[in-house]
Formats: sequence, C-alpha cells, structure tokens
Amino acid sequence: MEKIMTKKRTAKKQTIKEMKNTKLINKIVETTNDAKEIVPRKAKAYITELQNRFNMLNPYETSILCVFVEKFDSSNNLRDIANHYDITVSAMIEHLGSIDNLVKCKLIRRFKFRGEERYFLSHNVLECLRKDKIMESKSLENLSISEFITEIEDIIERAKSNGMDYDDIYNELNYLIDKNQNLYIAQKFKEYNFCYEDIMLYICMLMRYINQYDDNMQRFDFEEWFSKSTLRLLFTKLENDTSILIKYNLVEHTNIDGQIEPGTYKLSNYSKEDILQELNLAKPSMSRDNLTHHEDIKEKNLYYNTRVTKEVNKLHDLLDEERMKRVLKRMEEKGMRKGFACLFYGTPGTGKTETVLQLARESKRDIMFVDVPNIRSKWVGDTEKNIKQVFDQYKKLVKNNDQAPILVFNEADAILSSRNEGGTSGVDKMENAMQNIILQEMENLEGIMIATTNLTGNLDSAFERRFLYKIEFDKPTADERKHIWKSMLPDLTEEQAYNLAKRFDFSGGQIENIARKRIVNDILDNRDGIDINDIIETCDVELLNKRNTAKLGFVR
Repeated sequence: MEKIMTKKRTAKKQTIKEMKNTKLINKIVETTNDAKEIVPRKAKAYITELQNRFNMLNPYETSILCVFVEKFDSSNNLRDIANHYDITVSAMIEHLGSIDNLVKCKLIRRFKFRGEERYFLSHNVLECLRKDKIMESKSLENLSISEFITEIEDIIERAKSNGMDYDDIYNELNYLIDKNQNLYIAQKFKEYNFCYEDIMLYICMLMRYINQYDDNMQRFDFEEWFSKSTLRLLFTKLENDTSILIKYNLVEHTNIDGQIEPGTYKLSNYSKEDILQELNLAKPSMSRDNLTHHEDIKEKNLYYNTRVTKEVNKLHDLLDEERMKRVLKRMEEKGMRKGFACLFYGTPGTGKTETVLQLARESKRDIMFVDVPNIRSKWVGDTEKNIKQVFDQYKKLVKNNDQAPILVFNEADAILSSRNEGGTSGVDKMENAMQNIILQEMENLEGIMIATTNLTGNLDSAFERRFLYKIEFDKPTADERKHIWKSMLPDLTEEQAYNLAKRFDFSGGQIENIARKRIVNDILDNRDGIDINDIIETCDVELLNKRNTAKLGFVR
C-alpha cells in the first residue's frame, strides 16, 4: 500500500513539473480560493514548483502573485486580494512585506487611486505567461552603469505616466541607489541625500543630457513629470539660487555673452565630467537617418554671375578646415563669436541648395538637413522643444567630430520672415517663441549654419544681423543659361544651346527639369539623340505651366 502511495506521489510530482506556467497558476488559484490562508497544504506542491521557477520568491509571494495573474485585467486593493483567500484585510496586512517585494521585483505595480493603494500585474509577467517562459525576478544589485541608467529611465517613465505614487518612486530610486554603491554615480546620489523633488528634477536633467545632449533646459521641458505647483516651486528655488542643485554646483544658469538667460538652466561641467564619468559618453554616430554624407554627394558643375561666383568662392575658401582653424583662433583671441551663419536667398531654381551640397562635398563636411515643416507642431510648446532639440543635436555633432558638419535650414521662409510682435493668438506666440530660440541659438552658434530661402523683402531684421554671409542668387544670364543647357544636354550644339538660352528665361532648376523630361521621353519613345523641336515644345509647356500657375489666386 505504501509503495502504491509513493508511486502516486512521484507521478503527481512529475505531472506538476510538466505543467505549463498557466496551468500551474490555475491550480494554485483554484486551491487557494476561499482557503482561509495564503499557502494551504493542498496548494504547497504547486506553489513550490512555481516558486522554483521564480528563483527569488518565497511561497507567500508566489501564491499572491498567482492571484494577481487571475485578476490581471483590473486594479486590485488589499480587500480584493483578501476576499480571494476569504481572510480579513487585517490578516492580509501581515503580508504587505510580500507585496512590497513583488513591487521591488517589478512583478506587480503599485499606484494610488483617490488616496487608496492599488496594484496591477506587470506587462513582463503577462508576456512570460503568453510565451510560457520562465519568469525570473530581476536582481537590481551591483548593476553595470548602463543597466543602472536603464533602470532609472524605467522609473521616470512610469512616473511620467502616473503609474506610480511619489513615495513608491522615491523608494524605488533609493533602493536602486543603495543596492548599487559599486557605481560612482550612485555614491554621489547617496552623498547628497536629495529629497524626492530635487532628485527627480536632477535625474530628468541627466537623462535629457545623456539621451539628447540637451544643454539648455527650461521649465516646460519637465511638465510631464511634475505638477505645475511643484515645478513652479523648483524653478523658483533655482532662480533664487536656493536650490540644492545650485548649492552643490550640479546645475547652473545659462549664460549668453556673460549675461544670465532668465529661466534657462544647464548641467554644470562638474555634473557632465564628474557625476557622469562612468558613462564615457561616446561620439554620436553619423547616422544616415539625419546626415547627408559628403562622400555621397555627386559632383555637379554650377554656373553663376561674376558677383555670386566671387562670394561663393570666398565661402568655399573659409570652409577649408585649415583656414577655418586659423580664422576661429583669431576670432577667439579677439573675443568674437566663433559661429558662421550664412543666408542663401533668391528666386527658386537658382542653385541655392545645390551650392550647399557642392560646398559640403568639396570641404568634406557632412550636412545635417532640417525639415522645417516637421519642426512646426500644432501642439503648444512642441515646436519650441523640436527646434531646441535640432540645435542640441548639432552641438553634439560639432563637439564630437573633427570637422564641424553644416547645419542647413532648407527653404526656411517660414522661420525667417518678420515676427508678429503684436500677435496675441497662440499661433503668433508659438511662431515668435520659435524664432526667439533660433535667434538665441545663432548667437551662441559654434559651427556652420546655412539657411536657404526664397524671401526677397520679408526677412526679419534680427535674423539679417546674425547672418555673416548673405548671398543673393540671381536668375542666370543668357550666357550662363547656355552653359547650363550644355551641361544638362551635352549633345546640344553651341548654337542650339545659345538659342535656347536667349529664347527661354529659365532658372537652372527649370532647365534641369526639361533635361529630365527629355531622358524620360527618350526612353518611352525608344529614341536616341537630340530633337531640338521636341525640346522647344517641352520648353513651351514649361512656360505655359508657369503662366497658368501665375493666374491662380484671388483676382481683384
């Protein structure tokens, strides 16, 4: 009889070991329901097996976690969990330590709802159940610096989404800091003994700098993590130099030409070089997602009049790295600004953008193009953040690369036009704020910025003063148009090219359009060689389209 019972127990244990996670949890939920205790005898074998799969969990934590899995689609308070076991809330309070450990291990989350603590299951537990993977509670001790930063980011992201109570956030941060005194950054956090608001503001600033290289921060940059009243108090302390972040030289006021910029702050060099020393921040990758590489730019012949040729050649000489270094050194000795902002303006199709590309190719500088329409946002505050992020990214590229790339605002009419100083609408204020940020960044520019625009008379005077070089691109003369025709369609005779140049007052862009149409038509019509009459017909169509376009709009 005893042998039979032993065989049955052995078979049962084997059956339990072969169960999937979900089946095991179902058994635990069934056997603990109305059991009057957290770990009833009939559930112990199932709980022990699941406990072994969890590594760090004790039997009580394992049982309680299974109840959270059963109730995963809703938030639960202590009474909900107590009702499952059919015990009193006061009896459940005795097991708050087990719940706290589940929170620390990130298996469940805690938040406050109308002053009451509630809990819900973590997403990673559901993922493990769905894939029938072994769920392991993660150790947060003796992490590497990258793991530590990742955990910090996870905490502040949950703080942003209001998924955690302030006390829980603070407790999690302190727990993480205490368990990672192997790291210098954690030692410094411990040394300063921050309150919740100060450590959260400082950590948010650090994360912003690490991820975006953002070195100019204002109040609106932190609205996602703090209430308005808390944020107002924090920045009032910064403004009055009473903040612990100012006291310990962790954060400082932003200065422009020796003048404090009100309401704008940045991490101190001490924070960047000492507190973050373990990160050894790497050079930013020259990603093809946001840079045009000089070696990818194809050579192209450009034709200008004498004036434009002279001005472009001067800029070409300046962009030579050796000359640039000598100029920058001389400017630094004279106490002058070291950035170069250039404006290319004129009618469409006159070669402004292509000139930028060829200058970059010849000087071996990459280009960071800015898509102006993507910067402008319908959401208040987002446009300012976007434009700030553009300049912050560019600063990072300049600082960490031997040759400064060129920052290009192409077709920048929308951001260079005269500001509406008296504007009272939200849009006017947003536009003015965006332009003020650009003006400020141009004042502090280190590197090379080129803006191209079709504006002829609506350029804001504040922008005009900040452009060191302003080059107007005229429509080409007949002689220049002849060279453009020949470069685009080499099979044209000199006479044909000259006749086309005299007959059609086209820009270089329009001539290139016609050349491209010729290539398409030759392929479609299966022909080769120049048909001057067909080219003239294509030119007439181009003129007709231009005339028709000119008639669109309101007629007075």
